Amino acid sequence: MPERMYPHEVLLAAFGIALSAALVFVAGVSSAATAQAVGGTALFMASVALLARLDAVAHVFRARLLLAYLATFFFYASVKQTVPALGLVTRDAWLLSADVFLFGITPAAWLQRWSTPWVNELFSASYLAFHGYLHLAMAWALVGPRARAERFFVDVFSAYVPGIAGYYLMPAIGPMAAWPELFTLPIEGGWLTQLNATVVANGSSTYDLFPSLHTYITLVLLEHDRRQHPWRFRLMVPVAVAILMSTLVLRYHYAVDLLAGAVWFMGFRACFPRLQAWTAPSNLARAGQ
Repeated sequence: MPERMYPHEVLLAAFGIALSAALVFVAGVSSAATAQAVGGTALFMASVALLARLDAVAHVFRARLLLAYLATFFFYASVKQTVPALGLVTRDAWLLSADVFLFGITPAAWLQRWSTPWVNELFSASYLAFHGYLHLAMAWALVGPRARAERFFVDVFSAYVPGIAGYYLMPAIGPMAAWPELFTLPIEGGWLTQLNATVVANGSSTYDLFPSLHTYITLVLLEHDRRQHPWRFRLMVPVAVAILMSTLVLRYHYAVDLLAGAVWFMGFRACFPRLQAWTAPSNLARAGQ
């Protein structure tokens, strides 16, 4: 597929263009956030075009696929600057009230009764396991045959785009940051707890709650593995359960964030085949006529 765009490239480019246009309209062309979004989007699209033309060169397709990973996390990290630049307000009060309506209390606060160092160590390892799952699966795909690599990147990085878009629909900073008065016990643990806290503090995009990507993307990874690598699917199911639980135990998410992650997953799986069909070579050729 040298000359056509992958589905995830279409989504990333469309997202970048839409975000850039919104920033130009709201923040203005002189805003640093606008310049960052416009420049990043333009660089991504130009790089895709160049690498597509170099497709015949051995292994260039791997660099092109990896480019989508870099673009995804560029857009993820930029949320920290673009949400304030767009004048969006946090929705923690709404998310907390939704949790209280559904459960009587936000589960993150209810679960603190079991907050002990060993529990926090276990779930800190679980929270970090999400990054291990994503990056090890990506590395396995990237060094393998082209078809395997393309299936992984198309499945996973197409899903990331609507997930990041959700942050703009419902920006929030999380129960531990927004409502510290709900928690009477600190998160204490060993080196894994400290490592996880450092990773979150330095890698978070601040408003990255709704939907929970730890839920949404974990489900996407599981679905990919169920179809392509059943052995890994069976291995990762219990790990995935621990990953989801860690988001509440460590007080990063409201329960409705996890529910939204599941809804996003179901919506993505329902809509994604249409995107794949639309980006098929024959359809793109007709669109260019």
